[in-house]
Amino acid sequence: MTLTFAEDFSSSVVLDSELRGTPESGLYLNRGVLPILTANNLLSILPNEDLIFSAWDEATIYSKFSDSKVKSDVVSYESKVYQSISATNINNLPTDTDYWLETNIESLRIKSWLWTVEDNLLSQLSLHKKLIENQFIYDVGESLITLPNDYAAWVFEPKGSDYVKIKINQMALQANTTTPITVSVVNQGAVADTITLNPNNGLLEFEDVGYTISGKGRFFFVFPSQEVYSDNAFNDPLKYNGFVCYPAIGQGSTPQGATYTETSYGNGLNFNVSAYLDSSNYITNNILHFGKAYQAQAEMDFIQMLRFNSNVRTNLEQREIGVDKNYLDFQASDLSTNTVAKKYMTEIKEAKKSIERSFDRFLKSPKRLTVKRSSV
Repeated sequence: MTLTFAEDFSSSVVLDSELRGTPESGLYLNRGVLPILTANNLLSILPNEDLIFSAWDEATIYSKFSDSKVKSDVVSYESKVYQSISATNINNLPTDTDYWLETNIESLRIKSWLWTVEDNLLSQLSLHKKLIENQFIYDVGESLITLPNDYAAWVFEPKGSDYVKIKINQMALQANTTTPITVSVVNQGAVADTITLNPNNGLLEFEDVGYTISGKGRFFFVFPSQEVYSDNAFNDPLKYNGFVCYPAIGQGSTPQGATYTETSYGNGLNFNVSAYLDSSNYITNNILHFGKAYQAQAEMDFIQMLRFNSNVRTNLEQREIGVDKNYLDFQASDLSTNTVAKKYMTEIKEAKKSIERSFDRFLKSPKRLTVKRSSV
């Protein structure tokens, strides 16, 4: 894990090996500027629920718990609790350490809290999903033309980053027919999916498709060449935020085997498309570099739980943590000494600077958002 607990002998509870292992970031949760952040104190204020887990089932396919974060990927077996550590885990006994990790309720409570800490950190760094473009790309075609070659297509790809997701909200095909037409989604020489459109004799009628492009490389939305209504409106492939797109023509026997040539003019296929930042890959690739900010966020969240009793546990005096409210208020607000607040502000600032130096300008917080609706 990015952050783990160094042994502090504050509790009789033995955390699982994932929480006690060497931290990937080199930083321990309980070795920051806040000495009262111990396993025992943390457990005393986290929700104290009696969790019951389903018995292990040999026919169930379990996912990796740290990715799925769902209770069903934790099982009970022979009076012990195990979490799945494999993405595709089926018919493997929980005692098999290649697929399962023995854990306990206390460890799971702490891990659940750490996920909320990470979410809070992402929010502070403005790295949650955010819309960066919404565009209608269309041509109200009035001229009936016969498309050349075997296939016509539109090509989409992220502009310079795997951290941008492209969602095709709606599509409209102005084909001169009422027969349903299959649009093949081709990526890296294979058909990744198909979408059925229902043209209405050339009318511009958008249909909801809700297709999210997922993967690397270019994605071709391909349909057989035929009669369409189009005025060959010019398309500037570089004008969109987060992605590039352009029409293409294809020659070949199949959509995935055809050879495509880029063009600049519409072909009767129209889109309503959105692009948004999805920081999950960025965080996965760079979380180690945010270790200090992660630790600072954990300390701040711990202080705030103590101050406001957000989980409605026993009051401060009954917890026997040994601090008063004045101390907590000081740690949460004073910026003149080495307090939790001071460390937090410093580390968040440094993390944001690191993001600003990233090659991907879309990871930066946008100054404004413009939603545009225009033709090709």
